[in-house]
Amino acid sequence: MRLHSRIVLGVLLMGVGTLFVVIIALRFLVPPSGEVLPSERAVSSAKPSPTASSPILPPCPPAGLQMLQPSSQTGHHKVTLTWNASVPAPGRDGRAVGYCLYRSQTQNAAKQNPTCSACEQVNPTPIVGTGCVDDLVLDNATYYYVVTAISANKIISASSNETIAPIPPGTQSVKPASASSPPFCRGSASSK
Repeated sequence: MRLHSRIVLGVLLMGVGTLFVVIIALRFLVPPSGEVLPSERAVSSAKPSPTASSPILPPCPPAGLQMLQPSSQTGHHKVTLTWNASVPAPGRDGRAVGYCLYRSQTQNAAKQNPTCSACEQVNPTPIVGTGCVDDLVLDNATYYYVVTAISANKIISASSNETIAPIPPGTQSVKPASASSPPFCRGSASSK
């Protein structure tokens, strides 16, 4: 009889513990407003039509270097960048509405401060999805990219981990982006 009581008590405690874990998990997955956030956003090169529910995208903060302009030394290579979506911060002010990308030719510069004097802003308007194609890179350069999330109130997150993109020398032409490619970081093709 005593063994049976212990088994029943153990099963009862496991059930209560499981229920507690489920309640805690739901608390962190559903924001206080009750609005369920999408776990994944579709990446599309088409511009969404503005609606009352579409967030207003603030401009990405500028960096120290001027944005690269098309020239005879650009347009021969592309860098496809992808990243994980930002985890929503508590409250509506901390929710990411887009992503700002920065790069530097100096390792760790953009990681420490994406708007530093040795850094270049890649996109003036935030990217809504989680990927883009940077088609404006110098031949034979090495870039260190970071991404930051930006809220509707112009608050940017800390920089992501840095990723390196060595650009080969040469002027061989690149294949056009396929329909399944992420959109261009700058909104449209920038090359020559």
